Amino acid sequence: MKIGERFDDLPIPGFVKDIIFVIVVVGAISLLSQLALGLWTPMVAVESGSMVPNLNIGDIIIVQGASRTDVVPWDVAEKTGYYAFNKPGDVILYRPYGKESLNLLDQLKMLSGISPGQDKATPIIHRALRYVELGEPMWEGGPAAPFSGYITKGDHNDVIDQMAGQVFGMANLSYIGTHRDEIMDVGSDVFLDKKTGLVIYKTDNGTFVGEGISYLTPVKKEWVIGVARAKIPLVGYVRLLPNIILNEVHKLIG
Repeated sequence: MKIGERFDDLPIPGFVKDIIFVIVVVGAISLLSQLALGLWTPMVAVESGSMVPNLNIGDIIIVQGASRTDVVPWDVAEKTGYYAFNKPGDVILYRPYGKESLNLLDQLKMLSGISPGQDKATPIIHRALRYVELGEPMWEGGPAAPFSGYITKGDHNDVIDQMAGQVFGMANLSYIGTHRDEIMDVGSDVFLDKKTGLVIYKTDNGTFVGEGISYLTPVKKEWVIGVARAKIPLVGYVRLLPNIILNEVHKLIG
């Protein structure tokens, strides 16, 4: 008797058998991807145009886990002729500021217009330009790196991630004084929270906390999820379509 026939003979409802079958198939696929690529979920959908034209909105990207490969940044790749997605250097998927990635519940909250919180963020998929050590300038004439990590940039963006920041709120000046071990002075009345990656601007009226893609913060090796290896054009729109529709609905309501 075949295994499938034994499964059909089990004294359980048909819909339960279907659920079990789906779980087994998904589990098998996840196990194979973990063995081959080092990630349980090795596919991500591109959600922004920061990597156009090499990676476009809606593309599905197949990612190899960071534990299974080395990252080759632009400056090293130029010397060897190594290209990835039409340019030198690897395209990496990383957690900005080391924040946890959004889970399914977080994504459902976002679809409902609820913020998942400041401790979580959507992973960024950008190109690694070079690796800087602690204390090295993050760009020519720029501030010293607060720790070692990759300098990154979207192929379509004008500036590197470490220069792309914005003010989003205000914090009390006493915060700096009470967190001396966690705050680094990066010059020009700008401070960096080494744990969270938040940037604090000191002003005459108070302090302003800013955050960008990875503003003034190199990408630590442990923040790298993996390296992009291949893409499947436009298939990711199936996954992004609900977000797009709801965004348009929110605009109309607004």
